[in-house]
Amino acid sequence: MKILLIRPHSDVPSCAPPLGLLYLTSYLREHGGDHEVEILDARLKEWDDDRCEKAIAASKADLVGVTAFSMESPQAHELAARTKKVLPQATFIVGGPYATSDYMQALEDPNIDIAVIGEAERSFTQLVDRLAAGSEDWKEVSEIAFRQNGELVKTEFRDFLDNLDELPYPAWDAIDLEEYFNHKSTSKRNAFNQHQATQRVMSMQTTRGCPYRCTYCHNLFGKKLRKRSVENVIGELKLMKEKYDATEIEFIDDIFNLDIARAKQVFRRIIDEKFNFKISFPNGLRSDSFDEELLDLFKEGGVFRLVFAIETASPRIQKQIRKNMDLEKAKKNIALAAKRGMSLGGFFMIGFQDETEEECWDTVRFAWESELHTAAFFVVTPFPNTEMWKLAAEAGYNLDADFECYQKVSANISKVPSERLEEIRKIAFRKFYLNPKRLINFMRSTPWRDRFWEKIYILIMASFFKYDK
Repeated sequence: MKILLIRPHSDVPSCAPPLGLLYLTSYLREHGGDHEVEILDARLKEWDDDRCEKAIAASKADLVGVTAFSMESPQAHELAARTKKVLPQATFIVGGPYATSDYMQALEDPNIDIAVIGEAERSFTQLVDRLAAGSEDWKEVSEIAFRQNGELVKTEFRDFLDNLDELPYPAWDAIDLEEYFNHKSTSKRNAFNQHQATQRVMSMQTTRGCPYRCTYCHNLFGKKLRKRSVENVIGELKLMKEKYDATEIEFIDDIFNLDIARAKQVFRRIIDEKFNFKISFPNGLRSDSFDEELLDLFKEGGVFRLVFAIETASPRIQKQIRKNMDLEKAKKNIALAAKRGMSLGGFFMIGFQDETEEECWDTVRFAWESELHTAAFFVVTPFPNTEMWKLAAEAGYNLDADFECYQKVSANISKVPSERLEEIRKIAFRKFYLNPKRLINFMRSTPWRDRFWEKIYILIMASFFKYDK
């Protein structure tokens, strides 16, 4: 069976290798039949719909699958239409966060045949084997949704894979890694980390799942932390070093440091193996789950960049969104990391349900007063079928929205007018980066090799703006 897996071109700024599609490919190779898989990364290539249509037609695929974030749903639907235009007999599948959170909306599109929900490796492999055998009896395939006789069918839940060592390593050979390493673009970077240190960056996920129940999150990998063994992680790092000559690794776990003892074990092995990688955590660490020994191991093991997912500095909102972070401990750990000379970033959100303007300023002031070198200030977006979305809908908020941008208001569920929310965000950004001490520390700690002149331009432009808080 010929299979074409696509990551769509969108405004998402990172074009790091598509790890989810690489895991699908490797699992299918090991556990499925004799299938031919091709990966088309339209985001990396920055291909428009016409170019993608030509590639889809040329592939002559029997099955076309697209992975998409919720904000990429328009691209997923457009690719579905283009696929049915040039390959009308092909089965079109959508997966990823969009399919997981809103499979009902996805399947309103007659061009989309099946949505694969959640952790996809086993379900996708089972489905592909059924399709290859000519079977249209899909009800025995767990965690998918499809239409049958005009009715929506969602199959039973499958337990998440508990032993992650059963997953083969991502199929790195299914893509041209040199194309990623050497990628140059004004709008895309070849890593999740926007302050990478070297060119040859590879991404790794050592855990899946998160036990916290933050109301704004999708539930792609479940609420139980599942961990690859230390030996399994070290084995892949050796592969990255020896076969692909990687010089930099970014760990993209939801919360790598949730199990502090295991995090220390991983880094003791990294140190013992003398990999000499540059290492970053761009996805956001739990900032109240550190001790000084872990920070020392990070430093010795090559970590140069940590990002802390604070979200809100309002204790009330912390409880409301069920993140329940110890803000004082977070502030202390940021300071401890700063003393070790690592580059530090923070994620912040304003505009939570019923949030007041003063609570927004609590968050902004936390960032201003911290020793972070960079900060991203986002406006809350209640994505469909998250708990935040459901609570806001029950409260009567209008959730008709455009979900393609975190920089502006999509659906305002706070007590702050939309224009003021966007103004607060701009003020937060300007004042944060106009702190002379922070700018000096930023230049000392944070790599500038990537998009140097763009960063200089941003800092210069920020200096022309005034702030009023």
